[in-house]
Amino acid sequence: MAETCNIPENDSSGEVLFWDISLAPTGDSGSGFHTKNDPNHPLQRQNYVERKGAVDVRCSCVDVVHGFLAPDNDLFGTLIVLDFRFDSRKRARRIASVDVELRFSSIDPTGPDQPEVSRIVPDGNFTVAPTTQSEANTLSGNFGISAAATPVPNLRAGLSFDKTITREMTHAAAVIGAKSLRGRNFGQPNTASWTLLENPATKTGVPIAMRAAILLARHDEEMFQCVITIKARADWRTSLESVFGSTPPDDPVLFDPSIESKNPAYDEMNLAQAFDDLSSLPNITFRNILSEKV
Repeated sequence: MAETCNIPENDSSGEVLFWDISLAPTGDSGSGFHTKNDPNHPLQRQNYVERKGAVDVRCSCVDVVHGFLAPDNDLFGTLIVLDFRFDSRKRARRIASVDVELRFSSIDPTGPDQPEVSRIVPDGNFTVAPTTQSEANTLSGNFGISAAATPVPNLRAGLSFDKTITREMTHAAAVIGAKSLRGRNFGQPNTASWTLLENPATKTGVPIAMRAAILLARHDEEMFQCVITIKARADWRTSLESVFGSTPPDDPVLFDPSIESKNPAYDEMNLAQAFDDLSSLPNITFRNILSEKV
């Protein structure tokens, strides 16, 4: 089954095409890329999303901790720490933008007690690796005088002028994080989402790595799930290249609050404080440079 790629209406250059890696783009037979739950260990898999091709897209779980939001709060909580990677495997290949969405729900989506996205990080609008360049605009004009007396031919004398205005413009890649409500129009946010945008001036792709965290509020100790969607806009060469296969969609990630964390760094009785202590977040990497030892 081939994916349909459409040039965006607001982009007349035809430089980029859209592809949605939550669906099934065209690719070599057998090159399946969707992530499944292990039948022997279906709960809380570590590898959420993995796409391989001219560009690689990965979402992996670093930590999951179940407990309470705070000692004086009767709400249950879950802290999830994630790593995202966006790597180009070929020169002149890049991802221009990425939209990530993690939607949480109980195993029964119609149940009365649904998990809520309490806090996320990064949350808001952040700039990454800003660049400054000079841009010049030239204005041209003409001052003229016309003579239109009847016995004399029309005459026009004028003075042309050009004016160049130079200004410094700053551009940057961007990361935008937000909580939102998806799939229903009532209640608290159930979705964490991030958008990564490349620098429009340099066109060097989105940041290659991002660490993020989600703090959930829960009303019970029942199992719940997360459906992950990642959409990307790639350069036209990557979009047209047959790098993906057609397989069923990713399985939802299944969470069981009875599973204890093996990381002693988090206080399970005060996950709100543990969330605050993640001082290294947001951790966004634009490029990795390998230094040569002298």
